[in-house]
Amino acid sequence: MVELKLVSWNIRAGLGRDFRRRPLRTIDTISAFDADVVVLQEADFRMHPRPAALPSAHGRVGPFEVVDLTPTGVGLGWHGIAVLKRPGIQVDAIYRYDLPALEPRGAVVVDLTLSGKQVRIVGVHLGLLRGNRRKQIAFIAEQLLKFDRRPVIIAGDYNEWRDRFGFETMPAWLHVHSPGPSFPAGRPILHLDRLAFSNEFELLESGVIGDRHAAMASDHRPVRALFHLLEGKGAGLQKTTPNGAKG
Repeated sequence: MVELKLVSWNIRAGLGRDFRRRPLRTIDTISAFDADVVVLQEADFRMHPRPAALPSAHGRVGPFEVVDLTPTGVGLGWHGIAVLKRPGIQVDAIYRYDLPALEPRGAVVVDLTLSGKQVRIVGVHLGLLRGNRRKQIAFIAEQLLKFDRRPVIIAGDYNEWRDRFGFETMPAWLHVHSPGPSFPAGRPILHLDRLAFSNEFELLESGVIGDRHAAMASDHRPVRALFHLLEGKGAGLQKTTPNGAKG
């Protein structure tokens, strides 16, 4: 049985609830994650050339290897989205997208091989306006239909606090899940950080990481999920040649 442990966290560029920017505190929190893949949002500063908010010695953040998403080599990711992986997981392909919005937003698609199984991780940080978020979800779904078939997880800060609204453009073959309220970190009440996953995955458990270090290091709390990769179950994706990807 192949399992995948995933953590997603908006780190607010290392700025904690005490309004102190302490990147080493953020790294210590990340280092404690029991995960195969970590998807970060706001991992780079917003202003050009978007330098990294966390130091990454020898291409690592704590015990995790940094997937090289930035075309400039300055930051950790793309539009502030970074993907970290456990050593031994193979990176097969990387795609970067600008998302339709009034504000600069992006998404990354990272194809990985984990324990001999191919998976696709999509990192997102969706817009502040619900109309933009609907367009962004539709855009991502359209791009995914252009790829060969792989089990898919879309992880990140969806910026959507309602359960019944905002996901109208999510295709039926993706299941949206909230591990729990993650914002604001001091007393979380909003389900902003979510996951969407294809039929090949069975969600075994999920939750919000609520230890005092994680709760202090950002205005979001990290969310985690444990998936079982099912054998022989398809996601219903058409198989075509990838196009429209950047990078």
